[in-house]
Amino acid sequence: MKFITGVNYWPKNHGVQMWTEFDPEEIAEDMRTIARMGMNAVRVFLKWADFQPSPEIIDKSMVGLFDELLVMADAAGVRVIPTFFCGHMSGENWDVPWRGDRDPYSDPEMLRAQVGLVKHFAQRYRSDARILCWDLANEQDIFARPRDRHSGWLWVHTLASELKSHDPEHPVTAGTHITSLTQDCGFRLGDLSECLDFLCMHAYPLYADSCPERLDGVRSTYFVPFCAALTRALGGGADVLFEEFGATSQMCAEDVIEGYYRATLHALLAEGVIGAMGWCYGDFTVGDRLPYETTPFEVGFGLVGVDGHIKGAGRAMQAFCGTLERLGGEALQPSAPGAAIIVPRSYYDNIDPAVTPARNFRALFNSYVLARRAGLNPRVITLDDDLSRFKLVFMPCVPQRRAVNTTDWNRLVEFVEDGGTLYMSYDGAALDGMGRLFGMEVRYPIIEGAGQPVEIQSAGAQDEGCSGALCLRHATGRRLVIRPRDVRVLWTHARGQGGGRAEGEPAVVAAGRGRGYAVFCDFA
Repeated sequence: MKFITGVNYWPKNHGVQMWTEFDPEEIAEDMRTIARMGMNAVRVFLKWADFQPSPEIIDKSMVGLFDELLVMADAAGVRVIPTFFCGHMSGENWDVPWRGDRDPYSDPEMLRAQVGLVKHFAQRYRSDARILCWDLANEQDIFARPRDRHSGWLWVHTLASELKSHDPEHPVTAGTHITSLTQDCGFRLGDLSECLDFLCMHAYPLYADSCPERLDGVRSTYFVPFCAALTRALGGGADVLFEEFGATSQMCAEDVIEGYYRATLHALLAEGVIGAMGWCYGDFTVGDRLPYETTPFEVGFGLVGVDGHIKGAGRAMQAFCGTLERLGGEALQPSAPGAAIIVPRSYYDNIDPAVTPARNFRALFNSYVLARRAGLNPRVITLDDDLSRFKLVFMPCVPQRRAVNTTDWNRLVEFVEDGGTLYMSYDGAALDGMGRLFGMEVRYPIIEGAGQPVEIQSAGAQDEGCSGALCLRHATGRRLVIRPRDVRVLWTHARGQGGGRAEGEPAVVAAGRGRGYAVFCDFA
């Protein structure tokens, strides 16, 4: 399929008041600029209160303005992604005045009103080639949380089914925020993938504590492609459109943002997503209005400046579109990965209160970064996937319960015996036969305190004539004291560091088992 390249759109001089201050000349010129930059799609937002001022009324004048926008986009050669129910936008929530305190996801009257809106559009624009797909909402996982995951599923299923019943040709998706990766917010990606044709993700390293260094640093470079990979895994292998990413000139220099865009776009293409859309088209001149009044840095995310010049982000997008066109414009199939990073079971709802989605996200993300830096091409998978496709499997930070079941563990043992390599780091794991697989005696677990410094020494450092020491931070505080048996010690603890840790005590060990290898790290 053709790779989707595009931007999220509000006009520079009107922002979220686009529909009530409709400026056809500005919009038409913007569509032409988007096309000149090589992009093929634009995402627009049907601001809920504008299009549905009361439950039983759909504003025909607003629908008429949307008709005009479709004509302008089509004239420029750009397809449109209309987004319903923009409850959250740029740091502010934009509710309909008639909702009151009713739950938008399960209240019958609220559902009936929303069904009415999507039905109107599906019937009116059935099979309209100017529309690329329907997007149910913008970041509903921030706007208002469902009472539970089943209410979230019900809402998505109801609206997607209504759209499909009247317009079976257009795909349906939903603009999901990274909140659905780091919190159990009522919208689980596996639930969404049951109802949608493909998944979307929005993520920004500037907002993430997982990326503390500069925007063009290593973790920030891999952050967005990792979010795409995790979305695909949690969604059961669903296709992913990376619908929002970007950075603001209020935080970073243009050349830094240009480099970030360039790296991110190519990394997303290599990760096998179906498209990438920048946030957003242009810088805004309406900084004294909501949402920009309360979120001032939102005015500077544009690919295009207020005076119309192409900014660094825009130059990177334009160059990427040119490269993509020379390659035929198609989405790529990722090369055979070889290595896999396993998502734990109970990703969202482990019974251990410390094992949160945010904690799981960090463990998987850091494994992804390290694998990439080692020259590997890792695939993020679940324990329901076929392990035989891989030569190397990473299981980081394995907790005590609900992450790896006994049946899963037996499959992993078979994977090693059949010639695979398993790496596992410890965060409370207690699995039958763990000592046998890793060639060690399990002595006892201890808790040393999260964030404590850990220094480990390469076991072969003296022979190689180098220090071979690594200074790390103990992320979780849990450690398993082990005694080596039929195993090679790769790293040892450099010196006594509290908790009974003795100099020379094994930290990382590797054992040959069958035709494969099992590597164990005694902390995480």
